[in-house]
Amino acid sequence: MPAKTNNIRTQKKTTAKRSAKPETEEMSTREMILRQALELINTRGMVEFRIDTLATSLGLSPGNITYHFSRKEDICIALWEQYLEEFRSIERSLTTLLDLKQFYLLNRIGIRLNYKYRGVTVFRGSDISAMKRDQEAGRINEKQNMTIAKQASELLTRNGFLDPEASDEIRTDTQIYHYIMTRWGINFAYQAYTPQEVEEKLDYLALLSVHALYPVMTPKGRAEFAEILDRVASDNLIPTDLSA
Repeated sequence: MPAKTNNIRTQKKTTAKRSAKPETEEMSTREMILRQALELINTRGMVEFRIDTLATSLGLSPGNITYHFSRKEDICIALWEQYLEEFRSIERSLTTLLDLKQFYLLNRIGIRLNYKYRGVTVFRGSDISAMKRDQEAGRINEKQNMTIAKQASELLTRNGFLDPEASDEIRTDTQIYHYIMTRWGINFAYQAYTPQEVEEKLDYLALLSVHALYPVMTPKGRAEFAEILDRVASDNLIPTDLSA
């Protein structure tokens, strides 16, 4: 959102002041459209998602929507870009990854993020036109996932939680399996749980994804994994405790 300091400078002309207000309102309306669109896409799916339905739910005219997004596909693209930006923030957090507890929390955040954008990610992965249109973007996203897995593996190995003697082949297979289990957990959550239930199940879904690393965990790693498992099983898991 533009800084408001430009609007309060007395030296600015009246026309400049007038132009600043619509720009601020435009940003606010755009964000409101995207938030509501994500909710509708998540609950109804992209096929049933319509501009007129979105406008009615917001108390706006369809013209107010098409002023910002000419097609519903443009809304989906904007939401996808939001998803990717939030996803990149997970990758940036790897610089402070120290142990399996933090890796567990990282997985938990990732699963929650994918569920938040479930309608968009499902559409992007199932619509042929979208897949063709965004094939390169999809490859980049897959590469990012594997990059995160590799970076996490290297950090956990360096800190004594994964076996440094494991072969490159085993390590790569484990990273792929971790990614598959993460995706399975997300897709299972789409089908099995309501949005309210997902938050309650995040601990178990994240635990499944971390379990994929078990074959290459050191005794130190398995001991910490057992601690996480005990906390999840006893419903005594507090994320802030794990990150301490």
